[in-house]
Amino acid sequence: MEVAASRAPDSRKAHGVHYTPVELARFLSEEALALAGRARPLKVLDPACGDGGLLLALGAVAGTPFAKQISVVGLDQDPHALALARRALRGPPFALVELLQSDFLDAAPATGAARLPTDFDLVIANPPYVRTQVLGATRARQLAQTHRLSGRVDLFHAFVQKMTGHLREGGVLALLSSNRFLTTQAGEAVRAMLQRDYQLHSITDLGDTKLFQAAVLPAIVVARKGHPSPSNHCRFTRIYTAPADTTRHDRIAALASPIEALRAGASGDVLAGGCLYAVERGVLDTARRSTHAWGLSHPKISSWLDTVEAHTACSFQDVAKIRVGIKTTADRVFIRSDWEGLPEGIRPEAQLLHPLITHHEAQRWRAVPGTKRVLYPHVDADGRAAAIDLGDHPLAKAYLEQHKPRLSARRYLQEAHRNWFEIWVPQRPSAWPKRKIVFPDIAESPRFLLDESGAIVNGDCYWMALGDEVDDGLASLLLAIGNSTFATRYYDTVCGNRLYAGRRRFITQYVRTFPVPDRQHPAVARIVGLAGELVHGRVQENEVGSELDALVWDAFGLQEGASFGRSA
Repeated sequence: MEVAASRAPDSRKAHGVHYTPVELARFLSEEALALAGRARPLKVLDPACGDGGLLLALGAVAGTPFAKQISVVGLDQDPHALALARRALRGPPFALVELLQSDFLDAAPATGAARLPTDFDLVIANPPYVRTQVLGATRARQLAQTHRLSGRVDLFHAFVQKMTGHLREGGVLALLSSNRFLTTQAGEAVRAMLQRDYQLHSITDLGDTKLFQAAVLPAIVVARKGHPSPSNHCRFTRIYTAPADTTRHDRIAALASPIEALRAGASGDVLAGGCLYAVERGVLDTARRSTHAWGLSHPKISSWLDTVEAHTACSFQDVAKIRVGIKTTADRVFIRSDWEGLPEGIRPEAQLLHPLITHHEAQRWRAVPGTKRVLYPHVDADGRAAAIDLGDHPLAKAYLEQHKPRLSARRYLQEAHRNWFEIWVPQRPSAWPKRKIVFPDIAESPRFLLDESGAIVNGDCYWMALGDEVDDGLASLLLAIGNSTFATRYYDTVCGNRLYAGRRRFITQYVRTFPVPDRQHPAVARIVGLAGELVHGRVQENEVGSELDALVWDAFGLQEGASFGRSA
């Protein structure tokens, strides 16, 4: 959503506002007009026009005299932003400009949004992207009811649905948004909607190119409204920072920016704006693998995945359920490293204080000792978490009551009919004593470890409680796969949710799909042995890590680091 810079940062976050840089606005306009064509006059809508940056870029790209055949309508709620847009769009280049102060999602009959025609030739937009957690459950329910949405609802979801209703059949949708919706489970409803109602033309994942000042990884989707045909192939381009290799810079053509690299049709390693990027080109993978992410594919990737699948016996989700760690929503109350320093009268009972694994302690193979412990006011009740009776724990009661104003202010606990002193997401108390595979949510490289201490896992990590049916050999095999470069390559190929600085999100929807090879493969016995040695600290990773990594690749029928190229 483009708006004037007058909005405060908190307001921008709440409304999903991020300014569109000029170069990116022009690139989106080029992609939009390439599909919309110039054979007829165009009616254009920007439903979140802000200060008019996208429309201004569209006029510049259209050029004279074609811009004189374009009529544009822009909407925004911010009056100051609209005043800037009116000044910017006064006079040329368009045939007609109509700017309305209105909430595009407001369904009230008196609003400008409700009076909009439904036959626009082009909708070009950087709509707000606000997750359900920020949006709030009440607003999400309102949007779902008003716009007849299902699944996880955010502002972006509602915008895409309503924009579709204002496009004529055959009209073009040109979207700039966070790339989160390409890969996350929360974006699945939007992906399904776009695949159902549009012929997808091109997807550009702009990755960590830092084209936005905010920490937003952008993507562009251009599509034509209408039922997709089986033969429709959607171009998919992806550009991310490449691992630094200064010895190769002098052999790579230098371009002014990542956008210039995309315009030039570059592929492979590209030096753009002083940074090294990897550009991949292919088509949208329509196989819809179990992550339901939108992935890039080309023949070499397909062949690579076919080889992996042929050597896969099961996946991580077949071995154990993957859960997120606890979420207290009041960490300073529940998590401390100075419990022993509290006065005796408010020092909680020792049986309620448990060791905690956070992303700091979560290293490869095994956790490093930590100092923090968590006050865990839950017990097992037929496999579910139940609140303790504070009357049985007077010291914990005294401590918690000191913090009651803060804890009682957590309205979502009240709405769920929970006790004021509970942890919001406690998970199952009966699972904590079990052997657990733990790994941090966000990491540059995978850090899977085995915990046998009975520690509780914090919400910045995920974990798998291993039942008695999972023997030590299978546990070691899972760890070896999770910590391998093969897992990183698989993640980038199938899951694709990369962040800045090479970090990735190891969350349930991705890790559950990680493949496990047949345990009868000749390499597996050695994999299990080496991984077990690493878990118990009998060898160091610098001694056996390279051999172990190569063995994991071999177990999937591949040579270590097997490349499938970066373009079709």
